[in-house]
Amino acid sequence: MNFKQTFNLLGNVDIYVIDQILKGRFQSGQSTLDAGCGSGRNLKWFYQNDFLITGLDSSAERIRLAKERYPNASAHFTVGSIENMPYHKETYDHIICCAVLHFAQDITHFNKMFTEIYRVLKPNGTLLIRVASDIGLDGKKPFVQDGKSKELSNFYITRQLISEMVERFSLKLLEPIKTTNVQDVRAMTTLVFQK
Repeated sequence: MNFKQTFNLLGNVDIYVIDQILKGRFQSGQSTLDAGCGSGRNLKWFYQNDFLITGLDSSAERIRLAKERYPNASAHFTVGSIENMPYHKETYDHIICCAVLHFAQDITHFNKMFTEIYRVLKPNGTLLIRVASDIGLDGKKPFVQDGKSKELSNFYITRQLISEMVERFSLKLLEPIKTTNVQDVRAMTTLVFQK
């Protein structure tokens, strides 16, 4: 398979989403929410494989692009905030939240966002999060900036916060905690939870 065929199949999807696809975590016909979806880069495979996809983002421009990218699901893309999602309790089989939660203003804001994500996830549903952390940075604060809006992140998670999340929400870690150190400037941690 050449690059064009691979790109047509997956698009510009996050490598950690591909990892979960290849491990068979997702089944056709299930519902997937991308919380902080941007223009929908992580939803292409789901769209092409009969998943019920939903995207939420605070940027009207990015939601417009996602609707153009996924015309048959355009009604399921909404401008909104993660801390106040317009969805019913226990709606989604899977939630993806990549490179979003580190834009929380503080721990209170982060907790509001995470509580909302948990609220709309079905029992036994999976949650994939990629977020800035201090893991592997020898105590340094990670530097993270949105590539398009240039917004700087104020927040990052720690090992302690991960432990608190698991305990507070009775979550199961489906994968070992994985952190990628990017030239000692930032660390991005991937968490895969089951409710």
